[in-house]
Amino acid sequence: MLLSPKEYLYRFGKGASKSLGQHFLIQPRTARRIVEALEITPGDIVVEIGPGLGALTRYLIDYPCDLYLVEIDKNLAEALQTLIFPCKASVRWYLQDILTIDWREFLKGSDGKEISKAPPSLKVIGNIPYNISSPLLFHLISARAIIERAVLMVQREVGLRWTARVGTKDYGIPTVILKNCVIAERLFSVSHGQFFPPPKVESIVVRLRFFDPPGWAPLSYEFFHNFVAEVFRQRRKTIMNGLKSFVMKNRTYAYKPDLIQGCLERANILPHLRPEEISPEGFVRLAKCFAEIGIPE
Repeated sequence: MLLSPKEYLYRFGKGASKSLGQHFLIQPRTARRIVEALEITPGDIVVEIGPGLGALTRYLIDYPCDLYLVEIDKNLAEALQTLIFPCKASVRWYLQDILTIDWREFLKGSDGKEISKAPPSLKVIGNIPYNISSPLLFHLISARAIIERAVLMVQREVGLRWTARVGTKDYGIPTVILKNCVIAERLFSVSHGQFFPPPKVESIVVRLRFFDPPGWAPLSYEFFHNFVAEVFRQRRKTIMNGLKSFVMKNRTYAYKPDLIQGCLERANILPHLRPEEISPEGFVRLAKCFAEIGIPE
């Protein structure tokens, strides 16, 4: 049996950390559903982000896979390590912040050499603290070439933004970036009553299936992300305003309406549209137009 949050408090004198955004999942059926959604097969390389008290880990270790547990809280890691029992998975620990991880570390064997699996890929899973969901998303995207899929439980509002449709209030920067390198699915919602302590918000489980090359290729990820982010700073105004801001910020050209108008025409984008009304593919066409005319990539 794994420790419940109350038993953890009693045995180790520790509770959930507010600064780390810890809320422990206590519903086994939900945990099993999350793990099953990752579709683990023998020999897979699986990374669990923040195993905590082992809600997901207890099911992950039943698969014959290479399982890497990344935990920033040393107290939690110590508690869980005392409870790990014989399992089918080969388990290794990383006691550090997931945002500082070099994902290629998980493709190395115990001898430090890269595992000879072709193509090398990772499957990532975790109940994600709400305060790191956005930086984690972009950290995952940066490693999209070696990540096959991820199943993540995030704050409901975050999950809705990741999977939003064009023209909705949730559609924004994460949506545009994701839809150009990921097939994103909303799987199911998780009520706050399934956690201890219960958060004030609902959660949602999302599955991300990465593909490479991304839609913005051959542009760099940094250029495309900066382009989309700058345009969305003028979210409530027309696309013309966002593009003007992008041009002025890059200082490559003095602002010229005909420059922007020309790019809009080439990308087949109407100038009166707002950013949230432009498809992910439309953003790619626009970004490539500006790259071609000399805005530095």
